[in-house]
Amino acid sequence: SPAATELEALVMDWPGQMLKLPKTFLFSGEGGGVLLGTTCEAILCTLVAAREKKLSQVGKEKIGKLVVYASDQTHSVLQKAAQIAGIHPANFRVIKTKRSSFFALSPDSLLSTILLDVENGLIPCFLCATVGTTAIATIDPVGPLCSVAKDYGIWVHVDAAYAG
Repeated sequence: SPAATELEALVMDWPGQMLKLPKTFLFSGEGGGVLLGTTCEAILCTLVAAREKKLSQVGKEKIGKLVVYASDQTHSVLQKAAQIAGIHPANFRVIKTKRSSFFALSPDSLLSTILLDVENGLIPCFLCATVGTTAIATIDPVGPLCSVAKDYGIWVHVDAAYAG
């Protein structure tokens, strides 16, 4: 309904205004956002957007080659969303974390996993970093992970629902 749409636009602008984001991030500018009912809805929407962007670059027929990356601390909803979005289950990478890094996703581990996938003809598509895992509130090194992802054109989503 038009009233609900207007309310969503107003509510989505509030946190952006509180954070003093540039107007380009707000509905009142060129940006915006959506209110979603669950974490699953949010991650699925993000993953579908990433999938469509990548497929527009490489061709829709290559959907079976797309790869999603996450740590063993990432919320399990991502794997479910990947299946719903049509990512082949064999192309969902769960990267093991170590106690020595407080169970944060290592950029080096991510890179080595990506390199192996590229070598095998697969297409890196999506990375989920986490700020505050639900198990132990681990914070992934978002900046270094983004640097790795950028080199391979990987969409990065930061899940900060628990502790962000």
